[in-house]
Amino acid sequence: MINLNKPGFKKVDMHIHTPASMCYSEKSTTTEEIVFAAIAAGLEAIAVTDHNTAARIEDIRSFASRNGLAVFPGIEISSRGGHVIALFELDTPIKRLEEFLDSAGIPPDGRGNAANMTEDGTEEVFQRIERCGGIAIAAHIERWPSGFLETNQPRQVKMKIHDSHYLSALEITIPQNRSLWNRGEVRGYPKKYACIQGSDAHAPGEIGRRPVYIQMDRIGLAGLRAAFMDYENRITFPEDYTPVNNHP
Repeated sequence: MINLNKPGFKKVDMHIHTPASMCYSEKSTTTEEIVFAAIAAGLEAIAVTDHNTAARIEDIRSFASRNGLAVFPGIEISSRGGHVIALFELDTPIKRLEEFLDSAGIPPDGRGNAANMTEDGTEEVFQRIERCGGIAIAAHIERWPSGFLETNQPRQVKMKIHDSHYLSALEITIPQNRSLWNRGEVRGYPKKYACIQGSDAHAPGEIGRRPVYIQMDRIGLAGLRAAFMDYENRITFPEDYTPVNNHP
């Protein structure tokens, strides 16, 4: 168990959608409602990760900054080998994210639609994210049909995706398996990885439903990278946390 009374642990949700995603449940949702839902859930940081678009990031980032909430700009990229969460530094300009989407072959008229696939292979997506200064996370890996484990790709392709040097972490939906992924004990997938979970929220009421606690002295990409490297001490899920009573 990790003692969350140690300094620097932040409650975060690294997978949140907005009405910019075509599959969003409540299209009338406002920027304010998203930010206030995150704050009400006790979150200190979120990542806005719409499908193949960065359209709503600036509005949410601007309003959130005035209300004490940090926002990682992100994109959930659709590839044939599975969905990929790309996270970038807090102040990354939207123009740079748009250029990233252009380079990945996502046309402007296809943005926001999860059904539109990048022209790149999944491993190429990982590399492209890193070249743009971001972090690649394999999204909801056990979920059919868009988690890389549950696509129709051959097993050898899935094993190569998992083994990529450019993949930083796994987003899992079966938290009981976290220690197996951490230790590289899943059959056929021996590489050890940091694991997170996220709400994959498609409505305000879903924000923060699957949070994770990450130790970052300062919220930002450097802190996230460091936590992924030292996940045994710096990342924990709510069910693995036992509060410590500091009172006599």
